[in-house]
Amino acid sequence: MSNDDFPVPQDRESTLIYFDHHASTPLLPEVQAAITSWLTAGYGNPSNSLHPMGEEACQGIDWARRHIAGLINAESDEILFTSGATESNNLALRGALHSGNSLVISNFEHESVSQTAAYLESNGLEVHEVPGNEFGMVTPGNLEHLLQNHSADLVSVIAGQGEIGTINPVKALAEVAHQYGAKFHTDAAQAVGKIPVDVRDWDVDYLTIAAHKMYGPKGIGVLFKKTGAPLSPILYGAGHEHGYRPGTENVPYIIGFGEAARIAQFGLVEEADRQQHMRDYLWETLRQNISGIRLNGHPTRRHPGNLHVSLPNINSLNLLKLLPNYALSVGSACHSDHPMDNPLIQALNIPERYAQGAVRIGLGRQNTMEQVEQFSNDFVKAFQEIAL
Repeated sequence: MSNDDFPVPQDRESTLIYFDHHASTPLLPEVQAAITSWLTAGYGNPSNSLHPMGEEACQGIDWARRHIAGLINAESDEILFTSGATESNNLALRGALHSGNSLVISNFEHESVSQTAAYLESNGLEVHEVPGNEFGMVTPGNLEHLLQNHSADLVSVIAGQGEIGTINPVKALAEVAHQYGAKFHTDAAQAVGKIPVDVRDWDVDYLTIAAHKMYGPKGIGVLFKKTGAPLSPILYGAGHEHGYRPGTENVPYIIGFGEAARIAQFGLVEEADRQQHMRDYLWETLRQNISGIRLNGHPTRRHPGNLHVSLPNINSLNLLKLLPNYALSVGSACHSDHPMDNPLIQALNIPERYAQGAVRIGLGRQNTMEQVEQFSNDFVKAFQEIAL
């Protein structure tokens, strides 16, 4: 045996206030308990129901599938488990499209959509980009104008933008897409579990979910595929997940995902209202005390816990150094080191004097008004110190 023991993360709950819930959320205690129970005792393979442990694992997956389906008003057999939102987005786009097809995406997509679109385009598919407005929102009018001039087999527009928090009118966009003969996909990783999502009301054909954005574990996600919507696998092997996604299921994390979905159904609207109240208080406090501060994203149609601001003539990385007791981002988790390279900042046409001062604050279930009040004071002091 090696003496090189495995690394253990520090317990930072008593010293660090977590305001980075768009990057990832902490496990709820109930979710952790569910995962642990299946890691220690539930190691049977769900594909082998010839003995009780395999049968239990299969039943556990079915239980989780029902609760995730219930959260978004889907049928259980419309829920396909994947390794996360990136794989779900890849499966939706690459699995729904074939040679000669055409795709429309927005210019505010996560890289797992935009880079997949670039890959498809390099392989001969036609790809068009529908622009969002100054709030990062895609309007039905803009989508219709594009579809009047370009055909599309699939339209993919993000539900909740993970950096600036803007919520798109998914139902109206799906209706426009269907009117022009296209299927509709939405990356709802930043929406499910935070705001009410109803796939029947929205009438989407495909929808992406990530467990770790809704207090579940990392490395597990879902693609909702509407019954009858075309889809081909992008991985090949045995016939898991109705033949769409082969590979032995990650039973403990699937169970944890199901528990997170079960919990999310209770008090969803009330929790969203609580986070929105804290966010609005924070914005008003910062706006009143920091001259020239800019709000990025839609002022009202936004993720309830999201506040994305830009500060004039400073580098937000330097600001964060003065706030060591808070976990924050300068953009998304993918652009923290180079905010000027962020395509979303570029798409919003944010002036350079503001672009380097972007800060994303993501509130969550564990945050309190006391934390928000203290943070607002510390944030203003840090800005005043660095702006001198």
